[in-house]
Amino acid sequence: MPAIIIHSIEMTDEQKKLLADKFISAFSEVSNVPKDRIYLFFNGYELNEAATGGKLFSENPPKSAKAKFNAEEWENK
Repeated sequence: MPAIIIHSIEMTDEQKKLLADKFISAFSEVSNVPKDRIYLFFNGYELNEAATGGKLFSENPPKSAKAKFNAEEWENK
């Protein structure tokens, strides 16, 4: 059975549901494998568990993290 693994910084459950539907649907369509035979796993990372340019994302979050993942937390930063 095929498996899809997504590595990402934190996501909401709603975002995960949307991605799961889209990835599994696309994989099923291309491979002709039934959707219920495809597994999708999320490996999530908190902002203090990822870095770029020598700084943790929690110190200098990517714009996507501010806008999509943790908008409320980063509003005043």
